[in-house]
Amino acid sequence: MKTRLAVLVFAAAAAIPTQAQQVPTVRALTEPWPEIVKVDGIEILHVQKNIYMLVGGGANVTAQIGDEGVLLVDTGGIDQGEKIVAAVRHLTKKPVRYIINTSADVDHAGGNASAMKAGGGRLGANGIPGRTANEGILEISTENAMNRLLKGGANFPPAEGEAVPESTFFTPRKSLYSNGEAVQILFQPAAHTDGDAVVFFRGSDVISAGEVFRTDSYPIIDAAAGGTIAGELAALNNILDITVPERNEMGGTRVVPAYGRICNQSDVLEYRDMLTIIRDRIRDMVAKNMTLAQVKAARPTLEYDALYGTKAVSGDKFIEVVYSDLSKKK
Repeated sequence: MKTRLAVLVFAAAAAIPTQAQQVPTVRALTEPWPEIVKVDGIEILHVQKNIYMLVGGGANVTAQIGDEGVLLVDTGGIDQGEKIVAAVRHLTKKPVRYIINTSADVDHAGGNASAMKAGGGRLGANGIPGRTANEGILEISTENAMNRLLKGGANFPPAEGEAVPESTFFTPRKSLYSNGEAVQILFQPAAHTDGDAVVFFRGSDVISAGEVFRTDSYPIIDAAAGGTIAGELAALNNILDITVPERNEMGGTRVVPAYGRICNQSDVLEYRDMLTIIRDRIRDMVAKNMTLAQVKAARPTLEYDALYGTKAVSGDKFIEVVYSDLSKKK
C-alpha cells in the first residue's frame, strides 16, 4: 500500500509541470510589442481577418487580401498609389482586382492613376477588358464622386484615363463578391459631400468609413459639394446600424476611419453623440435668431475642442458650417 501510494503521489507531482506548461502565457504590459511594419513610408496595420489598414499615403487605405487578389478602398493622395501597391506587395503577390473610391477627395482618390499603373491597369492580356480575361483592375465609385473627379478641384486636376472609375452607381448600395466574402458599397448622400460611400466587408466584419468618420478632428462637411450636418449624422447612424460589439460595447465590428486609429462601435457612437449635441445646441440658437457671432461667443463646441479642434477645422470653423446649414433650413 505504501509503495502504491508513493507511486501515485510521484505521478501526480510529475503531472503538475506538464499541466502548467499547457496554460497559455499572457504578455506582460512591460514586454515590447512587435514593431509596426513600414514599407516606403506606408504603415501596415492588421485590422481583422483578411483586412489591413495602410497609413501614411494620405487618407487611410483599406486592403482586403485573399486568394483571388486584392481589393483596395481608396488610393491615398496624388502619386501615392504606387507606394500603396508596394505596401500591398509586402502582404501578397496576388494581383489588384478592385479599387473603390469612397469620395472624390484628393487624399482619397488622388492615387488612382499611380495605383492603376503599379497594379497593372484596367486591361487584361492582349488589350482585352480585364473582367473577361480574369485580369485587370475594376474601379468603382458613386456617380457623383466620379463626376467630381472629372471636374477636378483647386488642388486636384481633372482626372482622366484610368484615374476615372469605370463602374459607378447612384442606388443605395452596390454589392460584389471578393475573396470569399460579400462586399457592400453603401451610398451616403449629402454627408461629407454628395458622393460619399461606406464599404462593408461582411465576412471580415470590417467597415471602411471614408471621410464620413475620422478620429482626429471634427468632420469636414463640404457644403459646396453637397455636404450637410443632417447627412453626416445619417451616415454615422447607418454605420452604427451594421456595427455589432463583442462585449461591453467594445470589440466586434471594426471601423477604419479616414484618419486616425482602428475603431469599433463605441468610438463611432461617441462621435455621433458629440455631433448630435453640437447640432442641437446650434439649432436651438438659430431658432432664437442668434447671429453667428453670438453663437460663437456661446461656444457650443467648448468641451470637444480639445479632442477634435484642429487648425483646419477649429471649433469656430465647424460652428460656421453647421450654423450656415441650419440657417438655410430655417
